[in-house]
Amino acid sequence: MDHADADLPGGFKFGINPGLVKHEGTQSVLWGEEVRERFNAPELNLARYIKDGIVSRR
Repeated sequence: MDHADADLPGGFKFGINPGLVKHEGTQSVLWGEEVRERFNAPELNLARYIKDGIVSRR
């Protein structure tokens, strides 16, 4: 076993672990800008709507 590649007990690993990543949706930048213009809301948090792309006035 090469000790240079071994994990240290209690150590940290950086990077993405594919088992922990769940794709929640994708929208284009143009979609986001169109939504902000339509609702006249430059401060709108687009992350809430990316999954299904449906934006409503709440």
